[in-house]
Order: sequence, then structure tokens, then C-alpha cells
Amino acid sequence: MFIAELLVALVIGLFIVWTFSRVFGTRGPWDNLIWFYLVVAIFAWAGGAWLVPFGPRWGGIGWFPIIFMAFVVSLALTAASPRRSRKGPMTKEQALTDAESRAERRVAVDVFFWALIICLLVFGFTRYTWYPRVG
Repeated sequence: MFIAELLVALVIGLFIVWTFSRVFGTRGPWDNLIWFYLVVAIFAWAGGAWLVPFGPRWGGIGWFPIIFMAFVVSLALTAASPRRSRKGPMTKEQALTDAESRAERRVAVDVFFWALIICLLVFGFTRYTWYPRVG
């Protein structure tokens, strides 16, 4: 059941991230589609494991919680993604300040990203190891 739910979350996450990427033109807060996909897929898996299954089941897997989590997380990450809009050419000082600012944000986002991934993995695995499966 663990592998099946993980595979379903990976496939649904891929579809939803691809759809959001095409519709909204976003690559997530990390400006990389792979990291955006990884976060959405792991959120969908962990959230789908903890939410009470509702809706029809196929192959013993409640699909709606996984789809719901992937959609909500994709929507939230898309809303939090920076927009690229320039109002004109930059001077050298502005470009240097912008590059320094981007480097500082990248370090902060990288730390947040890996902490989030570790917490989600622990959150998902605890459902299968310490909490009895109901439903």
C-alpha cells in the first residue's frame, strides 16, 4: 500500500505541476520545475496518507485526498512564487544589488526547502510506522 500510494502521488503531482506550469507559467518558488514537482508530490503523498480517505477508491487507494493536497499545495506555491517583471534597464549598481539579494534569498530558500522535505518525509513515514491504518 505504501508503494502504491507513493506512485499515485508522484503521477498526480507530475500532472498537476505540469498543468500549473503551463497555465500560470510558474516554476515554483525555487525557479526550478523539478523542485516544485518534488515538493508537490511529497506533500500529496504525506497529506494523502494522513487525510481520511473520501470519494471512490481505485486499487484500494483513496485518490481524492492525494489530488486535493497536490492541488492546494501547487496553488499555494504558485501564489508564493516571485513574478518576473522589469520596469526598464538596470544600472550596474542595481544589477549587483539584485544579484546579492538573489544569492541571499537562494540560501534561505535552500535551507527552507531541505527542512521542508525532511519534515514531510518524516510526516509521511510516521503514518505507516506508528499510526495504525484505518479505513
